[in-house]
Amino acid sequence: MENPTYLTNIVECWSILIIPMALVFALGFYLKRKKLGYVIYGVMLFAYLLGVFCNVHYEMAGNPNIDKMGIDQACGAMEGKETRLDPGATALWSVTTTVTSNGSVNGMHDSTMPLSGMIEMLNMQINTWFGGVGVGFMNYYAFLIIAVFISGLMVGRTPEFLGKKVEAREMKVATIVSLAHPFVILIFTAISCYVWVYNPGFVESEGGWLNNPGFHGFSEMLYEYTSSSANNGSGFEGLGDNTYFWNYTCGLALIISRYLPIVGQVAIVGLLANKKYTPESAGTLKTDTVTFGVMTFCVIVIVAALSFFPAQTLGSIAEYFSIY
Repeated sequence: MENPTYLTNIVECWSILIIPMALVFALGFYLKRKKLGYVIYGVMLFAYLLGVFCNVHYEMAGNPNIDKMGIDQACGAMEGKETRLDPGATALWSVTTTVTSNGSVNGMHDSTMPLSGMIEMLNMQINTWFGGVGVGFMNYYAFLIIAVFISGLMVGRTPEFLGKKVEAREMKVATIVSLAHPFVILIFTAISCYVWVYNPGFVESEGGWLNNPGFHGFSEMLYEYTSSSANNGSGFEGLGDNTYFWNYTCGLALIISRYLPIVGQVAIVGLLANKKYTPESAGTLKTDTVTFGVMTFCVIVIVAALSFFPAQTLGSIAEYFSIY
């Protein structure tokens, strides 16, 4: 075996995905709708593999600024990586840990290439791809309700999910749950930016926060609240975050983003449970098809990912263009 460490890393990646993946199949089994489980699994797996492809590509391609210095990057961008693991293995783990709310790292996320850092943040900002033990599907469920409602209106069919009609009340709760996550992250990031710019004396009294000002410094602050809100634990460690400001604000972001949405998700279940079961008919919207899976993916991207696009533009995307 040429590189047992690399193989071990891949095995460990899949091992932390086993429970989140199994929960999706368990859903289809217990609902007796295996096709629905396969569709949900397919959407999550596609998003996960897309992130893996992007991160491995950019980490193995290396840093163009280091190329200009005449330094060989045949092994890829090695800054912040362990020599026993190449950048490809680190990139694989960076995606796996952020889609599973795992929190562990095998390299410094702060040192990954700009778009790799963006993918790491988006995995937690979207927070629906597998997730920890159940958390991924809980958020996916809210988007599922939105997708059912929108799809039903688009094709003129009754918006139903599992035999229960999806109406305005469920939509309102699902929308609030879906938008609360970006609201908390972006509001706290805006507050930290305001304090950094307009109260430098306070920042200095806490030892200074940013070792990397500019585009990357903004990404460090955005990542911190994203990780706190999405039940992860990793960070862009160029940020000096062991201060009163960061401990208190991250604690608030953690409580709001991790616990309050559960109330909404359980409320949707309660609302649907109280409704009369409606047998499927020719007018019922099918939720166990590839078409509906694509629709759900698009809703997640539009509602969740695009909510963070302006912030990512100021951080990772701007940094990418500044380098390339």
